[in-house]
Amino acid sequence: MNGTNFITIGYNFLRLSINSIEEMNKQGNKTMIFMNGDLSDEDSDLEFNERTKWNDQNIGIPILFNFFHGIELIIKGLIIHCGGELGSNNHKLTYLLEKLKNMPNAPSEQLLDHFKNVLMKNGLDDFFQENNKTVDSFYILFKYPEHNNGKSIKYFQIRGKQEQGLIRFNTIKSLAENTKTELIKWKTGA
Repeated sequence: MNGTNFITIGYNFLRLSINSIEEMNKQGNKTMIFMNGDLSDEDSDLEFNERTKWNDQNIGIPILFNFFHGIELIIKGLIIHCGGELGSNNHKLTYLLEKLKNMPNAPSEQLLDHFKNVLMKNGLDDFFQENNKTVDSFYILFKYPEHNNGKSIKYFQIRGKQEQGLIRFNTIKSLAENTKTELIKWKTGA
């Protein structure tokens, strides 16, 4: 296995999240907009879809899945890069970070602290609490509409939030951007 490949693909997932959040910012994350009353129903629907296609109601959940999946791949890449084995198919981010931290050739404390912030200070505490889950459940929470027990996942904290949502998603964007910065600092010894 090649750790660099995991890191590269992981960053591609982060880049997709960053780019999508940039588009969300450009459109203002609007869920309610004023429409031209002279339009036909079909044209009105097309305009509404165009003006809201980058809002958190439409793309928030996939952004979060891509973000956390990218982080998972990067941490796995670092484990491989530091001489470790991935073992069983595990998506639990806190487990993977702990495994990385305990590697004989573990990365710098600064990089490890960055990933700890990604997992613990991502602005999604209320969402995880509402669903009685942690960041370790991202693979289910942002990929499926229901928990393993068939109970619906509650998304109201992360969808349709307009300005409040922009703040939340800009936190995710910042964490994603800082991931590359911290990786470069670690790799170059800066």
